[in-house]
Amino acid sequence: MGLLDIFKRKLKYQHKDVEIWYDLSESNSDKLIKIDIGNINLPTGKIIASDPFFTDSIKPFTRTISPGTYPVKVYIAEVEPEHYRIAFAKIKFRPTPASNWILAVTNDMKLEDLTTLKEGEYFGFPVDAGLACFIDVETNAKYLSKMNKFYKENPDQNYYDDLLAEEFEKYSSGNKYSRDFGDWNNHVIDNASGLNTIMFASGWGDGYYPTYWGHSDSNETVELTIDFMINLDEE
Repeated sequence: MGLLDIFKRKLKYQHKDVEIWYDLSESNSDKLIKIDIGNINLPTGKIIASDPFFTDSIKPFTRTISPGTYPVKVYIAEVEPEHYRIAFAKIKFRPTPASNWILAVTNDMKLEDLTTLKEGEYFGFPVDAGLACFIDVETNAKYLSKMNKFYKENPDQNYYDDLLAEEFEKYSSGNKYSRDFGDWNNHVIDNASGLNTIMFASGWGDGYYPTYWGHSDSNETVELTIDFMINLDEE
């Protein structure tokens, strides 16, 4: 069997981007606590996964989904007794569980770079604030405008400390699997249109995290999943 034959077998489904398959079956593990944390409005279906304070530098994924409102869920691991961390975050486009996953890529991830990835390697997004989010490109434009206006009007304040922190605490601190300051939040950008971004703690905090499109056995795209690289088998 030649290299071309191997490549064709790897590309089980044909899409515009390179198909790089990863095993994310742990995200369906019974060890995880699944929590619905809100619905995200995706008016264009062009999605960004990012640290919420760096969405200006992250491109949307090359694939799109049908515009609409979809549930976001976090999958929480108990890493020590009474100590919980978010292991995965998912937008669920369909309730069907995913059974296979491919790396979600943006236009910044060049074809020639993707083909050099070795087993276990990935491209993702950087986190520097201990938070990640899902956001639509249309929402992101308004979100960045809202933050710019905030800092222009409040030059001595901080968008997280003086605005988001209270939202996080109100939204999720009462959940037994959240820390006292809140581990997830539905941040509404525009009340009239319902544009929002769903934010959540990024596993152990700062790092570099991959995102995957999850497919069902019938090849439907059923989810978009961020992996926060928490080893569920660690004692």
